[in-house]
Amino acid sequence: MLDKIILASKSEVRKKILKENKINCMVEPSNIDEDSVKESLLNEKASPEIISKNLAELKANKISKKRTGILVLGADSVIDLNGKIISKPNDRREALEILNNLNGQTHKLISSVCISQNGS
Repeated sequence: MLDKIILASKSEVRKKILKENKINCMVEPSNIDEDSVKESLLNEKASPEIISKNLAELKANKISKKRTGILVLGADSVIDLNGKIISKPNDRREALEILNNLNGQTHKLISSVCISQNGS
């Protein structure tokens, strides 16, 4: 069992997965501006997979630069609906709109993880 790992995320689901696999973790959200990163990458025609990977890496590296010597886990998931990224809803109305758009449609959930130590 790992003695200590930092989860660079607010996700209760990710924390639960680590706990169920006997991985002790501290939670320290990276608080990066995901929307601006996504927008920039989309402007560069990045695929949903690249966006997910970049966000996971940014989260892990940001925290691991501050907390040297400790493994940091960054993770990100994006929904790809016909090549369009579906972002997290800001409220219940947006959540319902997203669910209606996904209903009956084939879509992909793309998840990426990055382990970082000392900023890389």
